[in-house]
Amino acid sequence: MHALRHAHELLVSGGILVDLHPVTEERVEANRQAIGVIEEPDWVAVVLPNAEARLREAINDGYYTLEAEIDFDLFQHFDSIDELIDAKSDRLDVQPDLVQRIRQASPPLITSEHYIGRRLRTR
Repeated sequence: MHALRHAHELLVSGGILVDLHPVTEERVEANRQAIGVIEEPDWVAVVLPNAEARLREAINDGYYTLEAEIDFDLFQHFDSIDELIDAKSDRLDVQPDLVQRIRQASPPLITSEHYIGRRLRTR
């Protein structure tokens, strides 16, 4: 069973579901200069479009009503290079060129992603 329909079964009638997720890959910068993007090609090409399509289906099928939507940039600040590399190691392991550029940068480092948040009410 699709996760949004399962969540619908768990919520009381008129209950609220909050959907919050990034809609861009994470950008890295230091001293207001772009260093690069932490790439996630499968997430961009498959996971995100699939999640958005399933949400539209759940709304169109009458499971939820979209009550509100916001978008914003989420910034994370890192005081050291190692702190950033450790925090993002699962995605940086396959991007040695970006890791090298990060290691050459001067802290602090900032990552940013654009997010969307939605408040959905069950029907």
